[in-house]
Amino acid sequence: MTSRRKATLLTQGKSRTLGGSSRPWRVRLYAPEAGGTKYQVMFRAPAGDGEPWKRVLRRANSEAEARKIFDQAEAALDTERDAPARADVRAARTIGMLGAEYINDSIERGKQPRTMEQRESKLNAHILPTIGDVPVAKWRVEHSRKVMEKGSKTIFSNRGREDLRGQLAAMRKLAWRLGWLDRSIDPLDGLEIGRANVLHGTTAHYVDPRLRPETRQVRAMADAADKMCGPEGTNPLMTRLPLLGTKIRVAGFGGLRLGEQNALRAIDIFFDRGYVHVNGAWITPRGQAGFRGPVKNHSLHEVPLPKSLMRGEILPRAKELLGLPAKASLQQVINAQETERQRRADLAARAPDRELAWWNYVVPPEDELWLFLDTVTGLPVKPEMHNERWHRVRAWVEENDPDNAWPRTIVYRNLRHHAATKWFHDELGESWEVVAQYLGDKLTTVLNHYVRAGEDALRDSVGKLAKL
Repeated sequence: MTSRRKATLLTQGKSRTLGGSSRPWRVRLYAPEAGGTKYQVMFRAPAGDGEPWKRVLRRANSEAEARKIFDQAEAALDTERDAPARADVRAARTIGMLGAEYINDSIERGKQPRTMEQRESKLNAHILPTIGDVPVAKWRVEHSRKVMEKGSKTIFSNRGREDLRGQLAAMRKLAWRLGWLDRSIDPLDGLEIGRANVLHGTTAHYVDPRLRPETRQVRAMADAADKMCGPEGTNPLMTRLPLLGTKIRVAGFGGLRLGEQNALRAIDIFFDRGYVHVNGAWITPRGQAGFRGPVKNHSLHEVPLPKSLMRGEILPRAKELLGLPAKASLQQVINAQETERQRRADLAARAPDRELAWWNYVVPPEDELWLFLDTVTGLPVKPEMHNERWHRVRAWVEENDPDNAWPRTIVYRNLRHHAATKWFHDELGESWEVVAQYLGDKLTTVLNHYVRAGEDALRDSVGKLAKL
């Protein structure tokens, strides 16, 4: 009987005594046996539950792949990470599985429901139908190009295509972190997106001044909403949102996001200090009941509002919510607010969650002290209904006050742009650092949105030339 020919040893790693072995051992790489095609990598790995380490064999079709497994095994033993997975396990790790891991990772990192909906939508609409069955280890730039080509058929904005590429980049980063994709492989390398024309001195996120409404337009829209939604209004669709005009002023002169406006309560207004404490957002996931969740980026901030708005419009609503008579003094309102804040703070102190305070202690939505609500449901209005009513007000102003008509190209959220530029920066003279604090944004974000390098110099030059 012929003896079996031993495989040729190509390389071996450093000597180790891990795993309770009485004799030193090494990671070894062998060439294929005579007549065979498989390279072999042998090493030891933990068996779990304190048992002695077991012997592990990994096969590869090429020497390059085998050496990669060898390096991974050495690195795993050096850093006490998981050993390289078997070939069948690696083949089962598809882009579809990576997408599921990406969604779970986003949930664990506390991403907002709306953000989750957008990520799931991109994943299901563009990524999985195109490359969902591709093993992550074999993900290359041509696969990413196919995703972008599919997305370009339904995504027409440059920003939307950038978001899709950004999601691919996030999945690539997760694949590297999980060890499913070798870090030497970049499946987005060379994946370019056609660049949009950018005005000199701006970033791609710059908000064109034409999309920042004028103060007269904000006031006209708010006044029209007062007329259409107030007690004298005749359309029951509009009177469901009785303080829409006040809400527009809060957005236009405070810069709050729509979710932050909807989440405002009587206890969040500090009348004696002249500001609003922005500490939450009303969140409405698809097909689920709305709830009061954290503010964007978990960044609590204070926003000053005009005294006429706080005392003339919000104060009467706060009295009503706190159960005070219409003639109650300002001090009575402040006392009632502080009593309610302290009551919630005491309840939060007894809760096991140490992160709870008066402002985020959970109260049933139907029992909250909402400033702005839908009178039919008793809850903050859904974004879809809010936008529908907003367009009704816009159409009314366009017909009845054309000099102050709100351009169709400017959407409701652009009230925030007015607050940042026309109100906080131009009218109040606040620095961009302060504006960023009022908006609850990073300074770099605000500068990218509103500041154009060289704009002041351009304005000076135009002024000088006008005199020639």
